[in-house]
Amino acid sequence: MRRTYIPVHFDKTIYRTLYYDSKERRFFESSGGQQNSLLSLLSGTVGVVLYSYLSNWTLSFTDSRLTMMLVAAVLTLLLTISLIWLCWYISEKSRHKWEYVPTPSPEELQSLVRNGRRWLMSQVMLLTGFFMLNVFFTLFLFLFFNNGIVFVGMIILWAILFLMLWLLQPFARLRLLRRLEKQRS
Repeated sequence: MRRTYIPVHFDKTIYRTLYYDSKERRFFESSGGQQNSLLSLLSGTVGVVLYSYLSNWTLSFTDSRLTMMLVAAVLTLLLTISLIWLCWYISEKSRHKWEYVPTPSPEELQSLVRNGRRWLMSQVMLLTGFFMLNVFFTLFLFLFFNNGIVFVGMIILWAILFLMLWLLQPFARLRLLRRLEKQRS
């Protein structure tokens, strides 16, 4: 499930992302759409309902911290693989909607690289913050290993972090931006 396309630039004004398809060796655009406020309301509602159900839930299938951490790691792995497969499947199904664009001019490429680096740095900061939150949750689960909300929260947060790493591809994007920068020189 390797992705062949790398995000290069996101235009907030029209909610379109410019990608580079390394398989086809050309650029394409995809519209992302503005985040729906109903989605935020729904996720907040689901979060409150889940918290009310899971806040007093205790896990009693083991008395070992290591076993609890191992079970959480396995469930995280399964959830991550499922989410990555789902995103990959959806993106492959929408491949016919991609609008291939001509290679940008050197001036446009310079602007794309500059804005792409800014966008990458903001996403790396987001990933770093998310990683720190996950480490905190992992330590919290280690201390309070029978707490159900911490157990579920840690599984979900680590799965989201791994999904974000797969979607954002920070290392491949940095290599691509460096190559594009050399190309314009």
